[in-house]
Amino acid sequence: MELITIIYLVIAFAFGAIVVHYMKKKQSENLLHDKQLMIDELSVAEKKIDAIRGVYSQQVTELQDKNSQLIKQLSDLEKQKSSLEKNNNNITKSLESEKGIKAKYEALLKEAKEQCANMDLQLKEALGGNISTKLMTQLSEIEQLKKKVKNLEEELEESEDDISDLKKKVKSKESELAKYQDELWKERKASQEMQTELSSLRQELEVKIEELKLKMNSLEFIQEILSAKQIKNEDYSQLNKKIDVLESFVKGPLLHLSLSIADRIGFSEEDKKDGITSNEDLRKRIINEFDQWAAVKRKSWLDGKTTIAFVGEFSAGKTSIVNRILSQDNPNVPLLPVSAKATTAIPTYIAGGPTETYSFISGDGKRKTILPNTFKKVSKEILDQIKGVSSLIKYFVMTYKNPNLNGLSILDTPGFNSNDKEDRDRTIEVINECDAMFWVFDVNLGTVNRSSIEIIKEKLNKPLYVVINKVDTKSESDIKKVEKLIKNTLAEEGLQVKQFIRFSTNEPLSNIMNPIKGITRNTNRDNTISEIKEGLKTGLDDINEGIKEINDEFNKAEQHGQYLTDQFVNTMHSLQDDCAEAYNIPQWVEHIFSSDRFEMDAYAGNRLRSLLESIHDTKIADLANKFDARVENAYDVQLKWSNLCELKAIRDKINECYEQMKIVSKGLE
Repeated sequence: MELITIIYLVIAFAFGAIVVHYMKKKQSENLLHDKQLMIDELSVAEKKIDAIRGVYSQQVTELQDKNSQLIKQLSDLEKQKSSLEKNNNNITKSLESEKGIKAKYEALLKEAKEQCANMDLQLKEALGGNISTKLMTQLSEIEQLKKKVKNLEEELEESEDDISDLKKKVKSKESELAKYQDELWKERKASQEMQTELSSLRQELEVKIEELKLKMNSLEFIQEILSAKQIKNEDYSQLNKKIDVLESFVKGPLLHLSLSIADRIGFSEEDKKDGITSNEDLRKRIINEFDQWAAVKRKSWLDGKTTIAFVGEFSAGKTSIVNRILSQDNPNVPLLPVSAKATTAIPTYIAGGPTETYSFISGDGKRKTILPNTFKKVSKEILDQIKGVSSLIKYFVMTYKNPNLNGLSILDTPGFNSNDKEDRDRTIEVINECDAMFWVFDVNLGTVNRSSIEIIKEKLNKPLYVVINKVDTKSESDIKKVEKLIKNTLAEEGLQVKQFIRFSTNEPLSNIMNPIKGITRNTNRDNTISEIKEGLKTGLDDINEGIKEINDEFNKAEQHGQYLTDQFVNTMHSLQDDCAEAYNIPQWVEHIFSSDRFEMDAYAGNRLRSLLESIHDTKIADLANKFDARVENAYDVQLKWSNLCELKAIRDKINECYEQMKIVSKGLE
């Protein structure tokens, strides 16, 4: 190797190292900057909370003082009310007493009137001369009674005046009491408003405290993720780099070459049977097959295993189904923390392994281990606090020493209904690498999400199983209605379902295990690279054979062209000979007594006519035909040469792709 080449390599290596160091330093600075921002936000939040606590404490003190005043005022009002009630009782008693006196007076008046009537009767008798001593006595008593009545009437008038005064006092007291009650109501209303304001402040304080806790948990989570250690003997970055290089080659030069060949030779009957009738179909097939291979190759926990994905709406019951599959209803097998909360935003793989591990795949393709508690902290709320979480965590991977996971990998997905496009795209990506998809429905909802149907139709082409879950909560007739609705909806949309499964915590586990055991693992993707290389090799052999055939045809066309040329030349020579013979037949004769002229005898004239007739009727037509045949042959030779050059160019491209494919796929088969 020349010295200048070595120097260039050293410079390039040094430059690359500087760039890598700068990028790592930049990433570290960004992470530290984000961490500092979170700490600053935390500090500001704590200051705000302290300020809110101070205001809250002051307002509580003021409310307590006002409350004490209100209690004292209420006590005074209660005393006044008690006094008023006592006065009312006295007034009532006085009124009752006055009523008794009045009744007594009325009885006496009645008695007096009766006696007056008797006296009037006796007086009439006396006028008639019948006055007795007894009458005189009664007259005297009457006078006394009249005096008593007069006195009683005066007393009654005085009592009525007293009663009127007492009524005025009662009315005044009632007005005063109403005033106090109105003030009491206002104070109570003010107290309620203060209590409402206090409750609002408490709620605001609780929200701030929850925000603070969320930020603290987010900070702890990101610290644990950043400090996670890479699993030994597993360097996915180098593997991913190789796959990335191969992907660039397959989706670049190889795809372009395949489309160019398809444009030239079209599609075979076998391709048409597979649904490939256009370049777009071919492009999708090549990309899809490679993507599936690359996805599995990047994830060792999927290699050689049947992978099933569970999707469904929130609370459809995916967790309970996954736990039953893993535990196989064995109470001694612990349930796994596969919760909707933990997997809302990041796809989670559950696979068998020699030990129980919790890990994640980082943005640079490295698999790093975390503690179980770190995984359990994951939630949509936590992740929303972290900007660029997808650059830190691509997938979670959990492995368990569980015989029920032998040969099986389960994928718990975020679902299709996330508002985040990145979440939806990630879900579609991971489902596409699975062998089958189980769509879980809650029988109590009985609806089918239209947006999910569109995504499955456009983006996914996987065997579909529909699980109608929680069937123990509905009657048989209701279950049939929901099942019929789902069947009709999916059929109308053109989605084929392998099997409809009814399931619940009370249903036999075999209802779902039998379909899972019947799933055939897609082994075609394991041979994708070797098939691409074999296809290139076969294509190279076929095109070499084609080149040989066209080359033979080209040589034959050239030989035939040479033959036509010779025939054309021979015909030209024959024509030339005839013309020369015809030219020499007329003889120039000079005359003394007449003009000089060409002359011939009868034989010569017949010979000239015969030659001219042959030239006109045969030789010229034959010459024109041979010329046309030679021109047509020349076009055929040019076409075959063009095809030969084109095939050689394609052969060179195929050979170049084949050689490059062997290089970029090394170590990936």
